[in-house]
Amino acid sequence: MKTRILRLCLVLSAILQIFILCGCSGDPFIVFSTQNPKNGLNKNQIETNFKKGDTVYYALIAPKGFKDDAVRISLSKKDTKSELWGYSNYRNKTIRTKGENYYSDYFIIREEGIFVLQAFFLQNLSKPIATGVFRVYDN
Repeated sequence: MKTRILRLCLVLSAILQIFILCGCSGDPFIVFSTQNPKNGLNKNQIETNFKKGDTVYYALIAPKGFKDDAVRISLSKKDTKSELWGYSNYRNKTIRTKGENYYSDYFIIREEGIFVLQAFFLQNLSKPIATGVFRVYDN
């Protein structure tokens, strides 16, 4: 009986170690919040829905660091009124990462819609390294 419990504990601990050690791929990702992410965020402060005129803070996080010294941030708006759901370019910004693994900034958007924020390395502007989607709605 003790050996059976011991085996079960070993198997469960092995499975737990696999999830803990392999859970983070290290790929860059984007989070949105109504609070400045430089002060730290918890999971309850991450949002994807904002009111018109709210400050939309975002953080681009690369757990393993950025491979390039510069990253292009592109904000696009989805056109929900067309049949093909086209995109219109809203804002672009090139930032210097200087070997860091974190960048944050904010937008104030005064029109409603669905917005897509993408980050690209300058060597390959056709493949985003991170994508985030948020919605701005009318009060």
